[in-house]
Amino acid sequence: MNEFDSAVKRGWHACEQRIATENSPLTDISPPAGQGPGTLIAVSGGADSMALLRALLEWNLSAGNDCLTGPLVVAHLNHGLRGADSDADADWLEETCQAFSLPCVIEKQEITIQQEGTSEGLEEVSRKARYEFLIRTAQTHQCTRIAVAHTRDDQAETVLHHIVRGTGIAGLRGIPRIRLLAENLYLVRPLLECSREEVVQYLEHCGQTFRTDASNADPRFTRNRIRHQLLPLLKEEFNPAVVQALQRLSQQAEEVTAVIAEDVARILQRATLDQNRDTWRLDCDQLVEVPDYLVKQCFLKIWQEMLWSRKRMGFDHWQRLLELTRDGQKIHLPDQIEAERRERLLILRKQPGRETA
Repeated sequence: MNEFDSAVKRGWHACEQRIATENSPLTDISPPAGQGPGTLIAVSGGADSMALLRALLEWNLSAGNDCLTGPLVVAHLNHGLRGADSDADADWLEETCQAFSLPCVIEKQEITIQQEGTSEGLEEVSRKARYEFLIRTAQTHQCTRIAVAHTRDDQAETVLHHIVRGTGIAGLRGIPRIRLLAENLYLVRPLLECSREEVVQYLEHCGQTFRTDASNADPRFTRNRIRHQLLPLLKEEFNPAVVQALQRLSQQAEEVTAVIAEDVARILQRATLDQNRDTWRLDCDQLVEVPDYLVKQCFLKIWQEMLWSRKRMGFDHWQRLLELTRDGQKIHLPDQIEAERRERLLILRKQPGRETA
């Protein structure tokens, strides 16, 4: 199906363009010595990932192609969560890759619900294990790209998920098109402009079968309830094109946050007095005329740069930091972070061993 193939190619080139934009002209993003420009494809066996596999394979094999993927390697992590069904999916994928003469790396890491306690905890642990496996496998097989099959529908579900949980403008971006995972190793999402319906039509056209994961319908998982309950309700009762509307929202949020990031970088450069491994010192006089939202974004950027955890930082914490730039003495924040005001000076530092509120 030429339309889908073309969409995947556009998606791939968009990812490469974004990578080039994020790297300055002086940055060397060529593969390290001995490392090839191959692509690792994360494949579950489901419709989305099988469509990505087939599209990249066809592109890679086509005569006179301009494919930038390099050699392809398939990777599949079997969590063993569905017992024999999980094993059957892995076996099926291995046989499929053999038929395509594609190298396939399959690893089994069993994770149980009893170990993690809740479905949300299980989701997070599974995700981390999957990305650790993908990074390790990509590096072993000398790949510089890891391609995953998130679609436009996944993007809409993610934006809705963020809205339901509570998010700022940055959260409305949803799933990023690319993400740096390690040195010279990028996660890329070429299918973000493709719908799930287009994926299925493409697979039918090329006669490609796929596996169905029953856990994708499990209502214990928030994302599944959004996919099977909330989005259908929104389509039926409010807007049949809600997925496209959410995608446009994510694109606009990405554009806005890019502008905000530039402003924040300039403000922080002007307000920062000095910083080291554990401490960041700011001149509050440089923040007086700065809009409240941008001041809070400056603090968010500091947390990112210092690798301080933001999981327990809520709206009230960022608001207290903002207020401290105007008046106050000292506040204690989650994860042993202390903020102290001394005249015009604001000191942010991590206090090892201190219990915080």
